[in-house]
Amino acid sequence: MKKQNNPQKGRLRKSILLTALSALMSQGACAIPTIRTVFSAASNAGEIGDTLTTFEGSAPITARFRFEILNQEDFESDFEWRFCHEGGTLEEPYMIRYEEEPEVVFTQAGTDSIALYITFTRGEEKVEYRRYYWNQYDGAPALTIKASESVLTFPNAFSPNGDQRNDTYGPKEYRSIVEFKAIIFSRTGQKLYEWTDVSSPGWDGTYHGKKVRDGVYFVYVRAKGADGRTFTIKKDVNVLTSFDSTYSSSSSSEGTAE
Repeated sequence: MKKQNNPQKGRLRKSILLTALSALMSQGACAIPTIRTVFSAASNAGEIGDTLTTFEGSAPITARFRFEILNQEDFESDFEWRFCHEGGTLEEPYMIRYEEEPEVVFTQAGTDSIALYITFTRGEEKVEYRRYYWNQYDGAPALTIKASESVLTFPNAFSPNGDQRNDTYGPKEYRSIVEFKAIIFSRTGQKLYEWTDVSSPGWDGTYHGKKVRDGVYFVYVRAKGADGRTFTIKKDVNVLTSFDSTYSSSSSSEGTAE
């Protein structure tokens, strides 16, 4: 049975919190413990950031969360990190972590909200930072991580001539790719190269350490995005070592979404 929200209970808890805060404030502002949350994140596309609020990038996104307490004095604390995906709630999170600095990998496209639920107690005194604090009643914003929708495209040519420009063959653009496999074949069907890391440089135009001849080869790609989309790419690859290195193809392929 789906749990029903109780607005009256929420108002009562807010009243209890404000009463506790008022009592503590009468003793001086320094007696009130406060918190500050922050996290650092990095995506598989090389995006990085240290932020107090939000991060947006290509999944998978690896994030480490931490918090700071000010004016704790002799208050004892009890805390948990709560995670909910868009459409969910912090009251019914899909995950709870109890480490001081949890590290989490986000592989699903969309927006996740992360909040620190923490309670300070000192005798009969209690201060709580919960749902009504994070994004409620004009409180502090929850942390958010947004993983973009998946994208995967490949060019139809490259020029591995050692000039440090367009020397390897790999994705022209990619975002939120969580599974990946690509294989290069000769025109006769011989496998020349295979890789499974979408962020790696890709094929350098060699086979058994020797440069292949200029000409047309073939790439086959199977991949899956963080949003569940699958990609199948089958296309020609032109190796052009003697071509002008400023060459760039206007043709790319997103493959077939399934």
